[in-house]
Amino acid sequence: MSSKPTYRPDIDGLRAIAILLVIIFHAGFSLFPGGFIGVDVFFVISGFLITSIIEKEIKENSFSFKNFYLRRIRRIVPVLVFIMLIITIPAYFILFANNLEAYSRTLIYTFLCANNFHLYFNSGDYFAESSDLIPFLHTWSLSVEEQFYFFLPPFLILLHKKVNSKKRFIIIISLCIIGLLFSIYQSYANPKMAYFLLPARLFELLIGCCLAISWEKLPNFNVFKNHTLSIIGILLILIPAIVLNNSSVFPGLNALWPCLGTALLLITGKTEASKGIVNQLIQNKLMVGIGLISYSLYLWHWPIFVLIKYLGINLEGMIRIIALAATFLLSYLSWRYIEQPFRTTLKFDFKKTILIIFAPSLIIIGIIYGVLDAKDGFPERHPDLAEFNPKKNYPNKLRSQCFDKFKVGNCEDCFLGIKKDSLDGMLIGDSFANHTAAFLDVLAKDADLYIHDSAAGGYPLMNGLNKDGSANFPEQYAIDRLNYAKKFKTIYIAANWEGLSESKNAQTYHSTLQSLGELVKSGKKIIIFEALRKMTALNLHRAKLVKAKIPVYFSEKDFSITEYKRPNDYIIDVIKQKFPSIMIIDLNQLMCENGKCDIELNNTIVYRNEDHLNTSGAQLLGELYIEKYGNPLKKVK
Repeated sequence: MSSKPTYRPDIDGLRAIAILLVIIFHAGFSLFPGGFIGVDVFFVISGFLITSIIEKEIKENSFSFKNFYLRRIRRIVPVLVFIMLIITIPAYFILFANNLEAYSRTLIYTFLCANNFHLYFNSGDYFAESSDLIPFLHTWSLSVEEQFYFFLPPFLILLHKKVNSKKRFIIIISLCIIGLLFSIYQSYANPKMAYFLLPARLFELLIGCCLAISWEKLPNFNVFKNHTLSIIGILLILIPAIVLNNSSVFPGLNALWPCLGTALLLITGKTEASKGIVNQLIQNKLMVGIGLISYSLYLWHWPIFVLIKYLGINLEGMIRIIALAATFLLSYLSWRYIEQPFRTTLKFDFKKTILIIFAPSLIIIGIIYGVLDAKDGFPERHPDLAEFNPKKNYPNKLRSQCFDKFKVGNCEDCFLGIKKDSLDGMLIGDSFANHTAAFLDVLAKDADLYIHDSAAGGYPLMNGLNKDGSANFPEQYAIDRLNYAKKFKTIYIAANWEGLSESKNAQTYHSTLQSLGELVKSGKKIIIFEALRKMTALNLHRAKLVKAKIPVYFSEKDFSITEYKRPNDYIIDVIKQKFPSIMIIDLNQLMCENGKCDIELNNTIVYRNEDHLNTSGAQLLGELYIEKYGNPLKKVK
């Protein structure tokens, strides 16, 4: 008996709905602001189809791990790697060095089925405007699926060996409910983790699994019931796509409805003679055709959109039409000449597949990653953007021996100003302290000071704290660093004060004020550096395009930042009120005037990213500060 399930054209129609929702959303149409739920539709379909195949093979005693992963490789790898190679060509010519270097990492992590982890740890919100600079951002969902399929087969085999079909269903439905509850919780507790990682998405795939393992026992509804349920199903998909948006809590409960809608449409298409009305409508040739190429469509559309927007071209009007036409054309061609041959005619055994497809693909992607990463994205391609050369101008690169090393007292490696017999103070803080080091170095040299520095991300003054007051990171470094700093009369502090003032960081906020109060009470001279205001990723990117003399399609040339109001109870304002003896050196005084804050000095963009300085920018700010206001450090020498 064949293990291949009966082909259902309505499922390809359902795939078409899913991919069209995603593409419409990413193309910027206002019709479906929640079109991202198309991914959740895919998860349910995938869980259903893959589990159906595994279940059938287990029952027939023909399941093979080799054959299962052989099918996954043939299905996923050839067209994925092909599109990666094609996109890398324009990416090399279009992307700036930092983005090209980051791009290379998404390639290798995508291939290794770990791009969701990479994005979770190294990027911001999926819906942030900075996401428009990541050509393979969307492959996080492939990673989620493949991670699920690493443990699904052995899990199902174990269930078949240990429990009967009724208990199997109870176990999986129980996991599904637990997964949903966890997703609801995680969507509030850690939205970024919930969005990118498998645990909060598990229930979506398990809904498909539940359907598959209970498929034979599901009732065959009559035509009227199937019509009714199919209409309910499509509404459960389309209504969230219309009413949800980028700010909606997701996945959690909001993801449940499109998943249930998908499940209903899978059920109402079970019997050919009594298919639901929606199932009948979506199995027309056009929708089936779109569904067949949906994987290629998913892979192509986002890189194409990103590369267009990367050049400052708005995805609207005729540009959007051309982009969509190119997406569908390229998708059809890659489906016809890459996907299909590798799934039908170019079929090898497991060993040959590894040697001919998987291993060469891994080597090629690994080489691309290795070269682009080793060369820092080839910054010399844009000589007008010398300030964005990581090895020469990024504090985290230049001060790699000091930042995030969790050391104190290593003054030979980490000092600012003029080296002398004894230290005059210490700079402590987080990544903002690391980028402030070059600014302080200018002032310290002018004031003949010798200052040790120690900075680590997540350690503003002491340790970053969670909402419950527990430590984010190991506490010992923060304790040792502050105790060492207390040896000196003067302590310099720089941190992400604005982020610290957000409500989610209330515990760290109060802890910092308490620690500052103790330092002031002990007679220490405290000098705090207030960072420049944040700019947006898009604004910075456009400024780089103009400075690099790349032809642009927008008229804006003023990239200054609006001098926006800081958060309520902004910690610097509170510090000024509570501790008037603390000296505040505000870098905004140099760049802001009449409600606008510049981003350039002497034809140098001072920012490295949205809120951190590059080294040359920090140095220029230090020189300008002395020129305009004198050197305040001479007063505390």
